[in-house]
Amino acid sequence: MDTDELVPTDPVSAAARTLLGVNYLFPYQRLVVANLLEAAAAAGIGIRWPEGESAKGAAFEEGVDRSAPEEGEVQESGAELGRQIVILPTGAGKSLCFQLPALLLDRPTLVLYPILSLMADQERRLSERGFAPVVLRGGQDAEERRRIWNRLESGDARFLIANPEVLLTDQVMRRLGNIGIAHLVLDEAHCVSEWGESFRPSYLRVAEILEATRAPLATAFTATASPAVLEKVRRYAFGEAGARLVMGDPDRPNIDYSARGAVLKDLAVRDLLRAYERPAIVFCSSRARTERLARFLIAELPENETRFYHAGLERAEKDAVERWFFSSGRGILTATCAYGMGVDKANVRTVIHRDCPSTVEAYLQESGRAGRDGALSRAILLWGPDDDRALARMEPGPSRERFSALLSCARESLSCRRKGLLAMLGAQDVACVGQLDGPGAGAMPTGGCDVCRGEASAELRERASFTGFIGRNRLRLDVPAAARRVASTLRDGWTDEAAMRVFRRLVLDGELAESKLPWLRGKLYPRSMEK
Repeated sequence: MDTDELVPTDPVSAAARTLLGVNYLFPYQRLVVANLLEAAAAAGIGIRWPEGESAKGAAFEEGVDRSAPEEGEVQESGAELGRQIVILPTGAGKSLCFQLPALLLDRPTLVLYPILSLMADQERRLSERGFAPVVLRGGQDAEERRRIWNRLESGDARFLIANPEVLLTDQVMRRLGNIGIAHLVLDEAHCVSEWGESFRPSYLRVAEILEATRAPLATAFTATASPAVLEKVRRYAFGEAGARLVMGDPDRPNIDYSARGAVLKDLAVRDLLRAYERPAIVFCSSRARTERLARFLIAELPENETRFYHAGLERAEKDAVERWFFSSGRGILTATCAYGMGVDKANVRTVIHRDCPSTVEAYLQESGRAGRDGALSRAILLWGPDDDRALARMEPGPSRERFSALLSCARESLSCRRKGLLAMLGAQDVACVGQLDGPGAGAMPTGGCDVCRGEASAELRERASFTGFIGRNRLRLDVPAAARRVASTLRDGWTDEAAMRVFRRLVLDGELAESKLPWLRGKLYPRSMEK
């Protein structure tokens, strides 16, 4: 007897292999897909199995195996099966969890993305696979919109890609209710909390969009979400109905986490890029800063190609940068968060955050751009006076508390950094190896953190150079002369102005007391700067 006959073929895995060329589904991927297909069958939505799989598909619809996955965690809230919040780490295959059902269901899938670059990237990926999605975006004329609705109503298009803003008009909401959306997907769902309560109020109305579509299936996907963010996703996306939670292990074991204190962050970024492997992404807090840093790196690292990316670029400029970086083997990209949820590049080896992000979700999302191919990679978070000033400007409240928590974790030099980061997401019992290990025989390459390796420091990186200079020099100098002396001693990109900034910072931090610098004449800064 053929032993293969004794092992029933899983129709979900077979469909993934046939339609997407994926030979293996992780347990949590299969669980999410199976939940959706079972709920679809219960709602009377047709499932179009690939040719030759119809018999297996019929058996599937009669009863799905709903046992828990072998990895990750599933928590059920009692909500109907068709409502899910899926938390899977970056690179764990979230897109497959909604792409595969979309190819099997006989009604369209609506996917909501927060930014245009991510919409364009998903459109490109689906088009390359021959699935021809349609995209609703601002600025489309009446004829273009007519073609989109016709394709959806005729069943010619399986995917509708949009952002919340473009859907929240009376006319569009009415059309959504008439085209029979089967599944509403909210990707990067943490934006509901991070952006909805600040500058993207449309994200607080996702539940209205779900109601207008009358979609029996709805899934919110994200790579990172603390318990507080998770609760907001439930409330704003699903309303009173609630949702089932499917949570994979949030840890990325191949990423090594570290943090460094610096007054002169651009110099710190340059030195890190000299030391560590590329391709690399450097995340900055503003558009202007990405451009300034890119120009600085071009001057300081002339042997390497550097470009910048932010939401203010024209679409053609973004496309050109995305194509360049995607094919680059050693490129450096300075970027805002607009790239953090953008194009997927598998072999990014180093991610540096010049500025502390606003939340741990944002940090893990963006640092997760590293090592999506599974190879060993680094995530380095810089902290310093810039971040202290940003914290001081924030109004009291949850946003300030979350930023402060991440900044405190960055300054940490005694407790495991990896555990600290993941604990803010509610993860426990996270293993952290002490050092960067190379790939073992068939083993997953594993990274650790600087604290566990004994390399972390709670001091600004410039402190040793300046205190050392003070210890060696007893000449009576005025402030500008002292700054020039330090700059000339350190060389390598240091300017008199940069040295003055560090002097001022160390005095403000109490590292240097003016009363103890008898050789230094004149104030380091005007009295107004002490406040």
